[in-house]
Amino acid sequence: MKAGVPCRFSISVMVILALTVAVIVPLAGAREGDKINWKPIGDAILKITGRKPPKTWNVYQDEKKKERVLVEMDNRYLILDAKTKQVYEITAANFQPHGKIYQSANPTSNENAVPSTGWDRRDIGPAERIQVELTKEDISLDVELPHPLDLRTPVH
Repeated sequence: MKAGVPCRFSISVMVILALTVAVIVPLAGAREGDKINWKPIGDAILKITGRKPPKTWNVYQDEKKKERVLVEMDNRYLILDAKTKQVYEITAANFQPHGKIYQSANPTSNENAVPSTGWDRRDIGPAERIQVELTKEDISLDVELPHPLDLRTPVH
């Protein structure tokens, strides 16, 4: 019987270790899930009314949720979520380069929300258009994202 005690002890330790790993690994993945990977869209078109044009601007698209777009205007970063019809402002410190893509925290709090109205999202042929008005600033944003080329269909 003495020989069976270490065996039971080692099985108990192995079960505890397996449960600990099963709990810790998903928690570590949840922290990574709070990050958004942004891909630059080089052919995007940005139209702004209600303010002077920015000196520098870029448009990025979420790699997972294509309806989410980040617009960089000078040193201001706005996330346009066309699905939830929300605009969030993030700081430059939250927008970090990681190789060819960029990462930012997922803006789920309302403290970073920018009041907006007049949402319109539609397919306009060669591109998808997202339009929104920032109500407090009386600025209208119009972002056109080109559709990727479909190389499977032959051109006649």
